[in-house]
Amino acid sequence: MFLLLVILVYCSSPVNSFLFPIVYLDRLYNYTPPENEVTFFLYHRSNPTKENQIFIGDKESIHRSRFEPELPTRIIIHGWTHGKNVPAFVEMREVMARAHLGNVILVDWAPLSHVIYVEARVHNVVVAKQVTNLLLFLREYTNIRMSSVHLIGHSMGAQIAAMTGNRIKTQINQMIGRISGLDPAAPLFEWPHIESLDDVLDPSDALFVDVIHTNGRHLGMITPAGHVDYYPNGGVCSHSKALDYWIASIRKPNLFKAYAYKSWDEYVKGRAGNLKSYPMGIAANPDIPHGIYFVKTDQNVEKYHKTKTTMKDSLIKY
Repeated sequence: MFLLLVILVYCSSPVNSFLFPIVYLDRLYNYTPPENEVTFFLYHRSNPTKENQIFIGDKESIHRSRFEPELPTRIIIHGWTHGKNVPAFVEMREVMARAHLGNVILVDWAPLSHVIYVEARVHNVVVAKQVTNLLLFLREYTNIRMSSVHLIGHSMGAQIAAMTGNRIKTQINQMIGRISGLDPAAPLFEWPHIESLDDVLDPSDALFVDVIHTNGRHLGMITPAGHVDYYPNGGVCSHSKALDYWIASIRKPNLFKAYAYKSWDEYVKGRAGNLKSYPMGIAANPDIPHGIYFVKTDQNVEKYHKTKTTMKDSLIKY
């Protein structure tokens, strides 16, 4: 039976929308992409611009990579149509390595992400499986603790992080330490309806889940998905802004002062000075009371990130 599915995705860019026609959707769900299309690269504080590829099951690749099991492991997962050499992810991995935040690993699934959206959604399962396999390999060989693992995912990458956290919990009955969702993808996750929580970021996916919402009701989720959910400028600006805020927070951890309000309107009308502020970004932590937080940003943010993600980054295969 011929099946035509059209997804209309609104994008805050000069191009207002994209139409993605999918023919024979059932064939996509019966297709398993090759696992070797998902690769892993480690970046170390000794030389943040140098990358070392890590291979699941290859102990020598761990030795060569400068991996330090006693340090936290931070794993960056990009989203749809991106890859490891998109400028924002180059800046992110390097600034995180320079900040001595531990083992910085970037998951590159670009060959599986540069496809139509629905197909990329299907590929998420394979990517999550491989990230899980990497963590289980590191646990077996280097004895890392799952509680010391921090997954940072943008867009679809945040949902892949959620799937990974759920797989770890199911397979070894342990919890990932932290997941930071940078504007988790909404199409086929939050709308047209909420998918299974096994596939969608929620507080059960890690010991601590913090989420930055920047394009709610469009490309990003508007529904709270973590222990703490941040809505800078109301959470309805640009999908890529979450990357900017994350990078800026690494350079200046206390740059963003967020306040607990029930809504953006309440925040705008209220007096933040009467409330205690909490950090958004890398400095977010489990001691922050669970709930929804708002923060107003200004041009000062531009001082703390160099790259600007544009539509070009989605159209070019780096």
